[in-house]
Amino acid sequence: MNAVRSEWTKLWTVRSSWLNIVSAALLTALLGLQYGFNLAYENTHLEPGDLAGKQAVGGFGSSVILIVQVVVAAFALLTVTSEYATGSIRSTLQWTPVRRNVVLAKAVVLAPVLFGYGLLLAAVASIVGGLAAGSWADWDGSSFAVDLLSVGFYATAAGLFAAGIAWVVRSTAGTLTVAFLLLLVVPLMLSQSSLRPLVWLAALLPGGAGQNYLTGTTDPLSPTLSAAVLILWAVGGLTLGSRVLTKRDA
Repeated sequence: MNAVRSEWTKLWTVRSSWLNIVSAALLTALLGLQYGFNLAYENTHLEPGDLAGKQAVGGFGSSVILIVQVVVAAFALLTVTSEYATGSIRSTLQWTPVRRNVVLAKAVVLAPVLFGYGLLLAAVASIVGGLAAGSWADWDGSSFAVDLLSVGFYATAAGLFAAGIAWVVRSTAGTLTVAFLLLLVVPLMLSQSSLRPLVWLAALLPGGAGQNYLTGTTDPLSPTLSAAVLILWAVGGLTLGSRVLTKRDA
């Protein structure tokens, strides 16, 4: 418990955590505004034969998080890499000699925070996007709640995965590069391929599984299986990070 309380205090007493949240919220609002206006424009400038349709406001949150997820990953990984950058990791390991407990404590603190972070960003994007879309937005409450919870789950899984990798890479730039590639770039590239094995590979990466989960895609994996893949990546990243921290000098 002392390790958890310590990690909680460290998380909220550094300026980078608050700057990250404010920046992500502003970016989310701008993206939600853009998506909402785009929906309204497309529905009022239809091509012959096209039909206008409403969109659930929660869909704006699901779309925006696929872009802002890198910022959320940065929030999580900085809890690890900042300690290596400042050298405070030595003090942390002296206070908590059992090293796997350090990884566990950070994960216990990060999990609910990341979930709440995801809910916040999804709510901002959904509300701003829905207001911008006007009459083309569908404000169904149950659908909105499901979308918010889905984004919260994905933000938690992606953030914990990034934190796990941070224990392995240790540097902010290196970890952010790995997270950016596996959460966004590589899955996006592979999913556009005409080769079926590459499409499957994209779906098995954390970013591809997240996109399938949030959009409800059933090909090649169902949302349920995609959620399982996300959990495996998060647990696997933290497990690998714990093993590396245990065997490697700080």
